[in-house]
Amino acid sequence: MSTNPPDRPAHAADSAPLNPALKQAHDATYGPDQSGTDPMATVSVKKNEGAAWPMIWAVTTIVCVIIAIALIFF
Repeated sequence: MSTNPPDRPAHAADSAPLNPALKQAHDATYGPDQSGTDPMATVSVKKNEGAAWPMIWAVTTIVCVIIAIALIFF
């Protein structure tokens, strides 16, 4: 597997790209030698936290359907 991107074909003068202001550039500020922390190491979720959300969404959906039916038929 190669880490170098493949060469792009050059555009001919008569087939210029749609927006010549958009040029491919590589940001060399960050390299493969820099690494961050594992996102899962900083997660702080308690047991059963957010367990009520499915019920909240179900009740909200049912109420909205009832309101929609009432607005359509009454």
